[in-house]
Amino acid sequence: MQYRYLKNLREQVKLYKTSDLSKLNKTKPQFKSKSQFRDWCADPNTDHCFYTMVEGNSPSARVTGDNPPNAIGGIVVDYDAPTDWAIIDKLLKAQCKQHMPMWRSETYSGYVRLVFPFESKMPISPEMFPAFMKQMSVQLSLERILPGFDSSSLKATQYFELGTNWVKIGDPLPKSFYQTALLKASMDKPPQTSEVSIPIDVVAEEVENKFPNRWTNTFEVGARGPLFWINDGIDRDGCQIVEDGIVCYSDRAGKGFMTWREILGSAFVKQYEAQKMGGILDEYWFNGKMFYKLIYGKAHATPKDQVILELRKAGFSPRAKKGQNLSEVENAILAISNENRIDEIAPVIFSDDRVVEYNSQRILNNGNIKPVEPADNGDPTNWPFIHKFLHQLFSNAAGKPDTIEYFFAWMKRFLISVLNKEPMQGQALLLVGGVGKGKSLLSNRIISGMVGGFADASDYLSGQSNFNKDLAGKAAWVIDDTTSAASFQDQRRATELIKKTVANPRIDYHAKYVDAIAVPWAGRVVFSVNMDANSLSVIPALDSSNRDKLMALRICDKATNKFPANAVVEASIKEELPYFAKWLLEWDVPKKVKGLSRFGVVSYIDQSIASAAYDNSSRSSIAELVEFFVKRSRMYTTEKIWWGTLTEFQVAIHEFNGGRAVGMSSSLEFMRRGMQIMEESAQNNKKLRPIKSVGHGGGKIWEISLDEKYDISKGKTPTKINTP
Repeated sequence: MQYRYLKNLREQVKLYKTSDLSKLNKTKPQFKSKSQFRDWCADPNTDHCFYTMVEGNSPSARVTGDNPPNAIGGIVVDYDAPTDWAIIDKLLKAQCKQHMPMWRSETYSGYVRLVFPFESKMPISPEMFPAFMKQMSVQLSLERILPGFDSSSLKATQYFELGTNWVKIGDPLPKSFYQTALLKASMDKPPQTSEVSIPIDVVAEEVENKFPNRWTNTFEVGARGPLFWINDGIDRDGCQIVEDGIVCYSDRAGKGFMTWREILGSAFVKQYEAQKMGGILDEYWFNGKMFYKLIYGKAHATPKDQVILELRKAGFSPRAKKGQNLSEVENAILAISNENRIDEIAPVIFSDDRVVEYNSQRILNNGNIKPVEPADNGDPTNWPFIHKFLHQLFSNAAGKPDTIEYFFAWMKRFLISVLNKEPMQGQALLLVGGVGKGKSLLSNRIISGMVGGFADASDYLSGQSNFNKDLAGKAAWVIDDTTSAASFQDQRRATELIKKTVANPRIDYHAKYVDAIAVPWAGRVVFSVNMDANSLSVIPALDSSNRDKLMALRICDKATNKFPANAVVEASIKEELPYFAKWLLEWDVPKKVKGLSRFGVVSYIDQSIASAAYDNSSRSSIAELVEFFVKRSRMYTTEKIWWGTLTEFQVAIHEFNGGRAVGMSSSLEFMRRGMQIMEESAQNNKKLRPIKSVGHGGGKIWEISLDEKYDISKGKTPTKINTP
């Protein structure tokens, strides 16, 4: 065994070695006081022996806070009390029932010092040193051997003056004795590190991968085994598993405690740490009041206590590690609160980001639509039902490309937008035709099936509800053919909402009991409309500001109304959609259909739909008023054009009717909106009566053609009632 010693207590960086202190030839002068003795011990010129049985990380340097203990070769204990030297050995034999000290000596003060060398030097970590010394004190009953036990003797930084009268009275402590003390200490107070806590089963798997067949017992906390990471052919027990690493009691390890990083490598620890922290930051969120957990893409409010329990189950330690003020659980809670702070929760279906920064808001994206996954072959033979159904569905207008090409181009852009989560805007789609022709089948099963489902937007777009929680989570909004606008005001609201939905790449997400927030959205609105007057009244106004936002396709009158059973149809569509999607993605959009509009496809409105919608909607009311006015005017003038202000127009109508209002003619605002619609409609339909407005800086002058060729009922003379 070896002792290390300083020549004086001022020495810091150079220690000397000896194997037998009793034979070390060191003397000291006589001192008049203990104060002089202390000064001499600290004098840098003193050449004496101040020894220790503890080695630091740097064995040749003094043990300090910067050079903590790394190995220990024995224990030295002072008893600062008067002793009867004549019977000291009998007292020691009586008190030291397990193991006698190997040496006793006399201190400068005339007291007893006992030395318990180990059979061999044992590595020990700085964290384990205090617990080990405490356990050794208990096992050796150090406090009860003699009076005046000096607890400072057990400090790693304590150095002992050589003393005198060295007497050998015992043998070194056996390995089994001090190794047992180390193991008990490790169980009572495992060493703490600043490393991330890794579950033992995860460590066990990596140990077997990296050191196969080196650990043959169950790999669990408290288990003993060989130094499996040292391939020296020695398989005897030399370590014990604790939570954060391995406690070593064999000097072959070189140190008393090995972390998982030291044994398994930094890459393993960093990878686990990244997965561990990354997992919670992708699972938990905080809005300042409540924690939320994402379960299958949906955010669920989760109490803090439950989050803590789940973190502990996931391997986060509730105990603060060495040098840290917070435990892993507390650090995780703090990280969630700071890094995963959100303002709102809403579906943002056209983004892959879990948190979307939009309009100065951090929105937790709980959108989870699942569009169809395109197959590897889009040959039409793989989607026969859909192919046959679509190619007989649409009515073609003279001089236009096949209507189906407009649909394919519109659908392709929509599908790409959803698949790539790229917010590309597109027109609202109107499907107008007879009952039972498959309009709802196309909108609810084929279109919506391609993009992950649909939401019924009837109440919202007709103005009957402000809440759209279910709508924001779908890319396809559907209005079926049972919905109609109850009044011009409702229809106007629907028109404005559709304009906003199509033109603005955002919607106001509004769930009950919470404030509305703006979220990005670039989905599509699909109308299924029958050809009867009531159904056609739901079609938005086809004015100049709205026409480019609509795609109105007429369903062919000859389209089939005979379909297999619903279950058969739905099964066929579900099976064929991936192949249809693949075909669409590979299909080249014709140039004259693609166009240059911001919606990617030329807007197409079937003329029969535009005419029928105009004739059968509340918008025709103003046309009837103009018709009444024109026919009455021709009874009193031969002019081809009437011009005047809107008020003069209103007054003339009332005068023609004996001073009474006709329909909505008493509402000047109704008249103004209606005249604007007629003006815009006439620009796109040469069959309608030309109406123009000319601004003069102080108001508008309206011009109305009185030509008979634009009369709704040509050749009919109205009955004269109260003419002036």
